Amino acid sequence: MGSAEFVLSEIKLRGGSAVSKRIDTDESFGRSVMSGIATGDSLWLDVAAKVTPSSASAEASLAIALASALPHSPARVLSLIGRNYPVEEVCGIPFLRPESSLVVSYHDEAAAALGTVRDSLLAKKRDTCRAALDTARNYKLERINPAYLIKNKPVTAAPRPRKRVAKPAPKPNPVTPPDSSSSE
Repeated sequence: MGSAEFVLSEIKLRGGSAVSKRIDTDESFGRSVMSGIATGDSLWLDVAAKVTPSSASAEASLAIALASALPHSPARVLSLIGRNYPVEEVCGIPFLRPESSLVVSYHDEAAAALGTVRDSLLAKKRDTCRAALDTARNYKLERINPAYLIKNKPVTAAPRPRKRVAKPAPKPNPVTPPDSSSSE
């Protein structure tokens, strides 16, 4: 459906915005492009550099694809951050429904990969990305950890006491005076 060369030629012919719209409207094409970008291959990262997400869902998908590419090609991914893609989105572990083991292993892989970036021009982005990565790791693990759920379990409000309706006091039995009008 799409090799990086094919997508790059389509970008050259039709323009990046047209390809961005196609990513949004053609599900199999979009999935193919996102899978390619996630590999971290330099040609696929060139595709990511030339497309601009045309919707929030495409933006989220590209952030996930670039986050997946980060451990494989950290310098190339860092070079894309800032222009089209905010650091918090790419380095913030944007995966849907992460498990704690996935969060920890991804964090460790990505942090190790970021440690290999020695380019002084990328140092600030690398450090910002690492900070976002650490923050996201802590936040996600806190959210996944069952102790967090117990600790922050919403407390149900205590039932309000019901007002008792006061029963009227019993009326005293009227005492009838003895009948004095008797004819005896």
